[in-house]
Amino acid sequence: MRPTLRLHGAASTVDALVAPHAAAVEEATGVRLSVERSNAGKGLRDLVEGRCDLALASASLDATIAAARSAGLSTVPRDLRLHVAATSEVVFVVHPSNPVRRLSREQLRDLHCGRIASWEDVGGPDLPVAVVTDAAASATRALVRQVVLGGAEYAPSARAVAAVAELNDEVARIPGAIGALGRELADPSRVAVVETAKVERPLAFVSAGAPSPDAAYVIEAFRREAARR
Repeated sequence: MRPTLRLHGAASTVDALVAPHAAAVEEATGVRLSVERSNAGKGLRDLVEGRCDLALASASLDATIAAARSAGLSTVPRDLRLHVAATSEVVFVVHPSNPVRRLSREQLRDLHCGRIASWEDVGGPDLPVAVVTDAAASATRALVRQVVLGGAEYAPSARAVAAVAELNDEVARIPGAIGALGRELADPSRVAVVETAKVERPLAFVSAGAPSPDAAYVIEAFRREAARR
């Protein structure tokens, strides 16, 4: 009977890394993969609480831990290890009717923090800015706060969606909206991607201590498959 490895966490890592390569990795390693797609915070909490063998992350370890705290994790083990298998990009999207297609890093920060309240201030229409974020337990949200906002808080009016797939829906629904998500999840038929300085992130696994031999074998197999793309 084949061993089973439970992978829980970031939707972006599932969609961009795990799902495309799972069959090849199972064949190469002889390990069956049981995948639960949620968010990085919930995945890390599941790891710490023993409900999975590896957590799936799409940000730095610090950002993932912050997301897990938002998901209710109270105690963080000392020996968490991040194993990067590939990289991805976080992009910023706006309503397709919004003519703003280029923003500086500083403008993005001020839009998300609430310092810029109208699109008119960055060359757009006279519309209030509506910040939409991924779920509070998402590592993408924590990564944007860390890298783009410089640790500052989101605007009090920012609204968080329940799941990353809903971010396209919200931005497409609200003319003044802006949100951030993985490039692989952005839907160009519904939202427009804004040009800005590249925000790169890891697609990674998190282990509590050294990964088991099966887990290490699977991580390395995902690295090999991702490198072939």
